[in-house]
Amino acid sequence: MHRMLAALALPIVLNGCAAVLVGGLFYHDSKTRDQRLAFTQDFQKLTLEREKAGLQPLSWCDELYKFDQSWYAEDAKCKAAAEKASTADKT
Repeated sequence: MHRMLAALALPIVLNGCAAVLVGGLFYHDSKTRDQRLAFTQDFQKLTLEREKAGLQPLSWCDELYKFDQSWYAEDAKCKAAAEKASTADKT
C-alpha cells in the first residue's frame, strides 16, 4: 500500500522539483554572468590604476584562478599557460 502511494505521489513531487531546479539553474547562470562581468570590470580598473602608479599589472590568469577555478579552466590562454608551466616543472 505504501509503495503504491509513493509511486502515485512521485510524479507530482518530481514535477514541482523540476520547475524549481530549472529556475534555480537560470538564476545561477545569470548570477554567474553578472559576477564575471563585475570581476572583469574590476580587474581592468585595478590594472589600469596599477599601471598609472608605475606598478606591474596583475596577471589575468592568477586573479582568475583566485576568483573562479572553473572559469579559469575554461579560459584557453590560462589553460595553455598552466600546461606550459606544468611541463616546465616536470623537466
